[in-house]
Amino acid sequence: KVKRVKAGKVYKPHDAVHIVVNKVGPFNNPTETYRYYKLPFCHEHSTEEEEAEAAQEENVELPELEQEKRLGAQRHRQRLGESIVGDRRETSPYEISYGDSVEWRLLCKKLLRPEDIAAFKEAIHNNYFFEMFVEDLPMWGYIGDVADEDLIVGEMEGSKTYLFTHLHFHLGYNRNQIVAAKVTTDMDRRVDITDASRPMHIQFSYSVEWYEEPDLLWKHRMSRYAESRFLPSSFEIHWLSIINSFVLVLLLTAFLTIILLRVLKNDFSRYMELDDDAMEEEESGWKLIHGDVFRFPQFPALFCASVGVGNQLIFMTFFHLCLALTGIISTT
Repeated sequence: KVKRVKAGKVYKPHDAVHIVVNKVGPFNNPTETYRYYKLPFCHEHSTEEEEAEAAQEENVELPELEQEKRLGAQRHRQRLGESIVGDRRETSPYEISYGDSVEWRLLCKKLLRPEDIAAFKEAIHNNYFFEMFVEDLPMWGYIGDVADEDLIVGEMEGSKTYLFTHLHFHLGYNRNQIVAAKVTTDMDRRVDITDASRPMHIQFSYSVEWYEEPDLLWKHRMSRYAESRFLPSSFEIHWLSIINSFVLVLLLTAFLTIILLRVLKNDFSRYMELDDDAMEEEESGWKLIHGDVFRFPQFPALFCASVGVGNQLIFMTFFHLCLALTGIISTT
């Protein structure tokens, strides 16, 4: 696994800045997420020859910079909390350096098979979004867009499905630290993938814009995320499903209680009718532990004192501090 870049790194000019991809999923249900490379995105950056040829076609000048080559789809080391919430952080092949704005660069040229195009189409029709990170700053965007689609029927004759193939990174800095990050898509560079019956050659590209944020300190970098959110803060509550589940739980609990009461009643009545000779017979079932249920604990004073002063809370606090010091969980 690849070692993560620590947040708050102080960069020097032209230092490599790593873009970490995380996951994709439907916008209407952000809890349903998949790894970013479940969709056929670029795993490797284009070569210098391919990039120079594509730059001539786009009529742009490429920057003369020595970039660090990185492969995509390599797992990142994650904290325990990130794994619990379903993060799947991986490397990406984007080559970005600190302070160097780029008008246009070729990421890769990829031949999409019909099944790859179908996967992109399904994701776009389900309003899939992607999530990326620069250090610990999240960025979100849509994979594509649909034109002339019916809200009820969905895709119909005449509707178009477009794939966003160009990403524009907006990166803000202050005192040689990255304090803001945002990614947008270019509507002018989208590709029509409506026809999924034949393979297509797709050209993925990106651009980078660096700007100074003199009023935003690094320790306040998360303040803008509190003011605006990409994902909805509240979702539609399905009351009918909740009521059905609640009634089902009540019915099952009632049935289980009735069965247990009938079994225990029969056992108690049979147990009370036994004489002294029959009492010496071997007991079975729940009666084997009836004497252990109310057994007095050993060292009751020590037990009550430990629970009373909250030793369990002290142990949990110490345990969490150890996890935070070792970097397993994040304190930010």
